[in-house]
Amino acid sequence: MSYNCPICNKAGLPDYTKNDVVCPQCNSDLKAFMLLDSISKPQKFKIGTYVIIGVSVLSIVFLGLFLKSNSDRKELITANHSLNDSIVQMQRAVVITQEETKLQPITEKQDVTIQYIVKKGDYPYKIAQFFYNDGSKYKQIETDNNLKQPYTLKVGQVLTIKISQE
Repeated sequence: MSYNCPICNKAGLPDYTKNDVVCPQCNSDLKAFMLLDSISKPQKFKIGTYVIIGVSVLSIVFLGLFLKSNSDRKELITANHSLNDSIVQMQRAVVITQEETKLQPITEKQDVTIQYIVKKGDYPYKIAQFFYNDGSKYKQIETDNNLKQPYTLKVGQVLTIKISQE
C-alpha cells in the first residue's frame, strides 16, 4: 500500500507512520508525522491500566475499612466486658453498703455542712429561708461565716451552711 506525502502530496511513499521516511520529491523528513501519529492514537492498554489501578486502590480502601471495623468491634466487645464487670462490682458494693447501713443504727445527731455559692439576688434571710425554712435564722449564717454588719454578699462567694439533723 502506498501513501501520499503530507507536504507535497506525492504518491507512492511507504507508510511514514511506522517507518522513518524522507519524501524523494520535496526532500521532507516525515519523522515528525510518525511521532504525531503515535501520540494521536488512543492506546488501549492505558484504559486497562487505569481500571486495574482503580480496582486495586478500591480493594485496599475496603480492606482497610474492614480491618478497622473489625478492630473497633473487638474493642467494643472488650469495653462492653469491662463495663459489665464494673457494673457487677458496683452492684456488689451497693449491696455491701446497704447491708452495712442496716447494721449501724443512728444513735446521735449528725451535723451536715454545705458549701453554698452565692448567686445574684441572694441575701442571708433568703438563704436561711431556703435551708432552715426560717428566714430569721440568718444570724446563724452570719456567725458561721464571720460576717459582720454592714456586709455585702458577692456573687460567687462561698458560704458555709451548717444544718443539724433532728
